[in-house]
Amino acid sequence: MSVVVPVYRCLPYVENCLRSVLEQTRPITQIVLVDDRGGDESMARAESYLRSRGVDFTSVVHERNEGLGCARNSGLGAVTEDLVWFLDSDDEAAPDFVERLESALITASADFACTRTTRVDESGTAIQIDEAPFDAMVVSGREFARRLILGDAKAYACTKLFRRELLGERPWDEGQGYEDMAPVLRMSLAAERVALVEEPLYRYLYREGSISTSLTPRTLDLFKVERDIDSALGDHSLSTTWGNEIRAFRYREVLTSVAHVAMRARHASPTRPALYDEAITRVRRSISTDDVIPLVRTGHRREAVFAVMVKYTPGLYSAILRHR
Repeated sequence: MSVVVPVYRCLPYVENCLRSVLEQTRPITQIVLVDDRGGDESMARAESYLRSRGVDFTSVVHERNEGLGCARNSGLGAVTEDLVWFLDSDDEAAPDFVERLESALITASADFACTRTTRVDESGTAIQIDEAPFDAMVVSGREFARRLILGDAKAYACTKLFRRELLGERPWDEGQGYEDMAPVLRMSLAAERVALVEEPLYRYLYREGSISTSLTPRTLDLFKVERDIDSALGDHSLSTTWGNEIRAFRYREVLTSVAHVAMRARHASPTRPALYDEAITRVRRSISTDDVIPLVRTGHRREAVFAVMVKYTPGLYSAILRHR
């Protein structure tokens, strides 16, 4: 059992992250730290913490900052065990995370196992559980892929325990944001079975300045993710079969996400942020009024309201969003 921990500007959090590794009830055989060159003392702190506890580990050092996808791939190259966990360095997991996921994976003869996620703020207070309750403990890989598209499951790499052979050599998208969405979909479509653990055993830190809360060029990478997902589903002849699900995914996960990040960045800034006009223009151009009735018919009324308001009255939608 190996854990890969990309280390990047996580100085206040990395010791607690690694403590949650060392406190696992199922001991982890190999710890791989990846220094993604954040320009601070995070890697030194991580290595010092493990050395002070007499723990062996492997360090992989990038020459320059490469991003989370590349860091995970670099760490995977140093993995020697058959089961792999990718843990983000500002997050924590319950002590029985590995034990429960490994047991579920082995019992189901699954290709990977997945738990639910508790999102917490910087004080450690729980905000929400990100995933809907699981209604089965084992599903086919294709069914899990469908749940990803529906939003009933999340593509977070860190909430999953993978068999090494499923991952390939460099599975995670590099040089872009949202690097796990399309890869996890592709893995799901390649998997025979996925094991699910109902209890939320992963604690995901939600903090200001992350890719999900800041308007940056990587926000617009969601449009590339959409294309990659369309391609993956097309390769499995699912584009038509899952047409309603894909339409809802596009509005919920891509267009709404880009618009909300852009608008909230505008609310927080005394001046119009860079990329704001591009982001909103791309979203509005991507909205088709032909999608509204199908969205309503398939129960996606929120997405339909978003489509109409942002297409025709983006200022009003932004004003409403400001007070939500």
